[in-house]
Amino acid sequence: MLKVFVVDDEIVIREGIRNCFPWEENGYQLVGEAPDGEIALSMLQDIKPDILITDIKMPFMDGLVLCRKITQTMPWVHVVILSGYDDFSYAKEAISLGVREYLLKPVSAYDLGQVLERISQSIDEERRQQADYEELKRQLVSSTRLMQEKWLLELLLGAPAQSVLAQAKSLDIPLSSYWFRVMLIAAGEKDDMLLVRAHVQRLSSGLDGRVLLCEAGGHIAAMVMGDSDEDLEERAFAFAQAVKYEVERSAGIKLRVAIGAPTRELEGVAGSYVSAQEVLKAMAPNATQTRIMDTVDRGMQVGAKLIGLDVVPLFEKLRYASSQEAEEILKAHFDSIGTVARQSVIMANYLYVDILLAAMRVIRESGGDPAEIAPEAVQQQSGPLRTFVDQQDMVDSARQILLKAIQFRDSQTMSRYGSVIRSACAYIDQHYANPDITLSDVARHVALSNNHFCTVFSQEVGSTFIEYLTQLRMKKAKELLKSTDKRSSEVAAAIGYNDPHYFSYLFKRSVGMNPREYRNSCKK
Repeated sequence: MLKVFVVDDEIVIREGIRNCFPWEENGYQLVGEAPDGEIALSMLQDIKPDILITDIKMPFMDGLVLCRKITQTMPWVHVVILSGYDDFSYAKEAISLGVREYLLKPVSAYDLGQVLERISQSIDEERRQQADYEELKRQLVSSTRLMQEKWLLELLLGAPAQSVLAQAKSLDIPLSSYWFRVMLIAAGEKDDMLLVRAHVQRLSSGLDGRVLLCEAGGHIAAMVMGDSDEDLEERAFAFAQAVKYEVERSAGIKLRVAIGAPTRELEGVAGSYVSAQEVLKAMAPNATQTRIMDTVDRGMQVGAKLIGLDVVPLFEKLRYASSQEAEEILKAHFDSIGTVARQSVIMANYLYVDILLAAMRVIRESGGDPAEIAPEAVQQQSGPLRTFVDQQDMVDSARQILLKAIQFRDSQTMSRYGSVIRSACAYIDQHYANPDITLSDVARHVALSNNHFCTVFSQEVGSTFIEYLTQLRMKKAKELLKSTDKRSSEVAAAIGYNDPHYFSYLFKRSVGMNPREYRNSCKK
């Protein structure tokens, strides 16, 4: 079922579009509406519809500006321009932005149905083309693109900045005044990567050269460029969200998307790539849902130098290791000193203390207290060492302490945004009755960019911001309908809807009956 979103500053127009057409009977779902492009933008980032119907003349952000932003960040969305102005200049600009459909007010059910049918056929054709692997292969063949990919791979692997900068000019790659961030995209099956690559390539092609791609280490590497640290964060998470949505929708493939640390210098791109590799390594390889994670999610230090001179080698090996990998690292660590040295009590104790220190550091960097998580490690490190019967006992003791540290680290990874989500939900609970509340307001409250917050919220809560807000409002509406004599319009206003008809539409879609029917059912 294709999702449709409507933007118009006139309630009467939105209501007419909403009520004049049998949406679900024709295979469409009207997923939301907004009175202005600025309000709509954050909602669209959250809902990600297939079709956008938008007015041209609106306050704050008009339809053409909204269209321009949507085509840059969500290129799969088909836009229908709606206007009461039969002005060719608007149509001309809309066409230049890729808009194929243009409707004049007032819109009849027949005209709307014809437009939606044409778009539906176009989407079906796009999906058929995407399923054609040979066509996808041909789309990927480009000598210029191959040269750009080779250039990017050399940059990721640490080629001298002066050398790659000179090559960039000859390849028309803009690099001035940019911040950089590397993203790695991985699929569970290697056979899926060709299809994923085609989608990623198509999404990146409309971003004015701000995203460059190559293959690195069996994954798709994307270098995202932004005008500032804040702009870079917004662009990186917007692109990650677009890739997630498009690949899942079109191919049903689950991905791991790892976003490396930001850098202001071209020399730091290789470091951003390293940090993205570490984040990817920390993610479950066979996840049932697409996961987007960045260096902040993993609690990594963000800076020009990702690995300092004072780093303990064993800790670096264990920092992002899985439990299975930790077992192998532990064995290799004990084997590293050789058979003869292992017989020495002093050397064995040295290795044991080394492991204790690494385990405690893993716990500390994950925000925990080693005395609470692994008290035996603290006691043995600060007091007399335990006497072991044989070396295997020592290895087993070290393993138990190390696994505790890794299990704690993994539990913290999943709940790292716990305080952010709690703060966001508390803000929504406090302001749900404000009809003007937007995703941008909540993102600003928790100090994240819109797309970063959208990613975190949907992954941690299991629903989008709009879904959560609507569910909360419907819950409050049921309470008011059940416990008060407020009219439906008064209930709508009390929970944040200026349009009582839209409230009734959402209530019936959510509960299965209109507000009056629900109130009557509660009296029985």
